[in-house]
Amino acid sequence: MELTPLLVIFLQTGVVFAGSHSYSYFYTGNSDGGQGHPHFTAAAYLDDFPIGVYTSETKTFQIKTKWIEEKADPALWKNYTNIFQRWETDFRQGVKKMMEHFNQTEGFHSLQWMYGCELDDDGGIRAYDLDGYDGKEFMALDLDRVIHISSRPETEAIAHKWNTETIEAEKMKTYLEVQCIETLKKYISYGKEHLERKVTPQVKVFHQQSAGFIKLHCQVYGFFPQAIKVKWLRSEEEKVQPFEVLQILPNTDFTYQTRVTITVAPEEMDTYFCHVEHSSLEKPHIVVWEPSRNNLLYMSLGASSVLLLILTFVMGLWLGRRRPANRTSTYSLTPAMDGDQPTPSSAV
Repeated sequence: MELTPLLVIFLQTGVVFAGSHSYSYFYTGNSDGGQGHPHFTAAAYLDDFPIGVYTSETKTFQIKTKWIEEKADPALWKNYTNIFQRWETDFRQGVKKMMEHFNQTEGFHSLQWMYGCELDDDGGIRAYDLDGYDGKEFMALDLDRVIHISSRPETEAIAHKWNTETIEAEKMKTYLEVQCIETLKKYISYGKEHLERKVTPQVKVFHQQSAGFIKLHCQVYGFFPQAIKVKWLRSEEEKVQPFEVLQILPNTDFTYQTRVTITVAPEEMDTYFCHVEHSSLEKPHIVVWEPSRNNLLYMSLGASSVLLLILTFVMGLWLGRRRPANRTSTYSLTPAMDGDQPTPSSAV
């Protein structure tokens, strides 16, 4: 299943809090099917991982999590199929109505809906109900006031219409705060050994050179549970370096991955440490990156390229003046080139 932009944003914004579990549904209706985009897709998620998926092409809810399939009543999956088949019809009509609302007569468009609940270790609960169009949120259900709130001026009329149907909003609030939590607790009990397991992170550091700078990446992958701390430290100062962080993302094997990056200027070349803390580790895992001779050479060339050009020009003039007029040069001041890499020349 290809993730829609709204779902990707949801998974990357940390909606699921550390020490909590969530149960969610994601629906997507597309104006045009084919090319990897079914007319309709629905998926159920436990935390960040799919329990099962229904599409307009398969016409059935297909289980993706084996340990839930083994313990749940098979009649449940048939019920899911029946529910999603009805939603498929509604979403086909819904996409057409949204296109009319935005005065669109052609092009690829999609209508999305996601809702779910979360349960903290301390028993606290949260819930959400969001609607999106073409990957952008346009509506949210305020569960405290039980009204729909438009997040875009052009959809305020839709919010007003939905708010006249108060019974549906009340039903949704009850589902999210009661039935959804009950289902989540049941699935947590089914997968206790999986959800409470600890998998040690794998750590890899590498660098990329760009425009006179070096980017240091600390790739951390294959860990579970999700909560993790990753930072870069410089030399023995133990000073945390400003970094860019890739959001923690799920893998297909029920583990997570992330990456933390820092940018190093020529004058900041030093030994750096990627410092990783995770519940599966007795002590922090530290991986060292040290500047190699090649890195230093690259940085020097990048920082002083103008100076080198000037020096080469001056040396050329000086040697040209010293050379006898009737003598032919047998060497070169510049190295011979093999592709993009210098090779030894006869002058050296």
